[in-house]
This record gives sequence, structure tokens and C-alpha cells, in this order.
Amino acid sequence: MAEPLPDFRDWSHLAKGSADQRRAHAVLSRHLPFDRLAGFDSGLAGTFPIDIAIPGSDLDILVQADDPAGLAPLLDQQFGTEEGYARRLIQVADGPALVAGFTLDGLPVEIFVQAVPVERQTGWRHMVVEARLLALAPALRGEIRTLKLDGMKTEPAFAHLLGLAGDPYAALLLLERQGDTVLCDLLVRRRAAMPKKG
Repeated sequence: MAEPLPDFRDWSHLAKGSADQRRAHAVLSRHLPFDRLAGFDSGLAGTFPIDIAIPGSDLDILVQADDPAGLAPLLDQQFGTEEGYARRLIQVADGPALVAGFTLDGLPVEIFVQAVPVERQTGWRHMVVEARLLALAPALRGEIRTLKLDGMKTEPAFAHLLGLAGDPYAALLLLERQGDTVLCDLLVRRRAAMPKKG
């Protein structure tokens, strides 16, 4: 049975994690981006909370705001002087999103603002599914990192290792309502189907 997942709403667990996670914790503690977003629900998603970051990985901060575009002045005020700051409004499957990127102490940061609650945003949902898979099969972590270092994005890397067909982003979301038994069966079948090394 997999160990319980950390409370991803509380990023303090990064302080006791890997070197990458400890660096992320130090940057977040020094620059306090969540404090600078006070008044809006926000959370840390992406690769750092589940320890599959590689050089160049972003600290992904998800934010809920009823009017994403309306948050532009606040982001400009709070982060506009940070290195490389830029923002844009984009359209994604579940509505408009305001995206701001910049660097803190050499670590890329991306703030992603939607009208969707943080825990229902696609980035958060992907992270939780991936965390469950890693908890059930910790050896996947190294394989995922290797694929990412070779240039593959996170969700396609998981889909590749699991043998998921079709759009990797949609395929991963189909797993979120499955119990651990189904996920374990998928992992075992995929492992059995992979060519033996040596």
C-alpha cells in the first residue's frame, strides 16, 4: 500500500525533501509569493511538490480569481520588478487564464490564474494523479526524470511509461477517479510489457 500523500496545500513539506525541494522551499520562504497574492486562493503545483523537477523546471503557482484578466495590475505591482517578468492572457480548455512568468534567485516561476478553483485546475489534478502513481511505484521517479531530461514534458512522460494511448493530458485525467488497485494493475501490466534490459 502506498504511503499517504502530503498535504499539497502546505508546501512546508518541501523543507524536508530532496535538494531540489529544499531549494524551492528556500526561494518561497525568502520571496513569499503566496503572501503577495493574499486575498486569492493559491497553491503550489507542478514538479517540485512531487520531486520530479529537473534543471529549468518552474515553480508553478495556481491562483483562482473570478476575473483572471483583472488580476493583471496586482501581478504587475507585486512581481513586475522581478527578473524576466512578463505576462499574457491565454485561452485554455476551461476558460481564459492570465499567466505571468519571472525568475526568483535563478528559479523560474509561473503564476497561472483561472476562475476555476485551484484544486480543480488541470495542473493540480495532473499533479495529484502523478503523485499517486509515484507513491505506488517510486522507481518511476527516475524514469520520468530521464525522459524529461531528454526533452519530454511531464504528462507525456507519464503516458509513455504507462502505455496510455491518445492525448497524454486527457489520458492522465481519466486515471484520477480510479482506485489504487486499478493503478497498481496498470503499473504491473506496463512493467511486464516493457522490454527486459540487458
